[in-house]
Amino acid sequence: MSLLHCIAVHNLRLPVANGTRLKLVPRWARRKTSMALAIEKNPAQMFPSDILDEPVNGTLWWVAHTKSRREKALAEFLAQRNIGYYLPMVKVRQPNLRRERFSLLPLFSGYLFFKGSRDDRYAAYTSNHIARVLEVGDQEKLRTELFQIARVLEAREHLSPCDFFSEGQRVRITYGPLKGIEGIIERKNGSCRLVLTVSAIAQSYAVNIDAEMVAAV
Repeated sequence: MSLLHCIAVHNLRLPVANGTRLKLVPRWARRKTSMALAIEKNPAQMFPSDILDEPVNGTLWWVAHTKSRREKALAEFLAQRNIGYYLPMVKVRQPNLRRERFSLLPLFSGYLFFKGSRDDRYAAYTSNHIARVLEVGDQEKLRTELFQIARVLEAREHLSPCDFFSEGQRVRITYGPLKGIEGIIERKNGSCRLVLTVSAIAQSYAVNIDAEMVAAV
């Protein structure tokens, strides 16, 4: 049996057989790969499943700004303590030469929305997954905005990130699977998009629509 020796490249030490070259994988690439979970191993995006249907009645919505790549860990922590949350995620194809593989990644990177008392807020902090918690001024507005995001994701419509929109012509979709959803219409290069905003974190996403599908609010 040939002896093994080690080489060091960028602080990464790998065993190499004499006369054999091995492909070196940078540390950042290994970390990114380790984040890709099989879809069935991800936490539920919404807990409980009807949390966005419930009116704000005593318990409050909070916005958790998580530490790097801790959104899913926080979701699992909250579910174990029966604290409701919403973590919108999108299906993303992962590069793999041998087979097609997909994973779920947070739509709003670094953010999770949860609902509970001030004691629940304190409990969430003890998870060690949170950098800070943002208070929500307009509770019903946040619930409505998240409900609309959830509707679009459930309809499997593609959401594209766009500039934050807070003003513009507001319209409502009048028919189809997204009927009733409201947003700001954006017309550009002959196409039409409906911009959906989550004001609490100043982020917007857009979904492509037909102009005849909407009416002014």
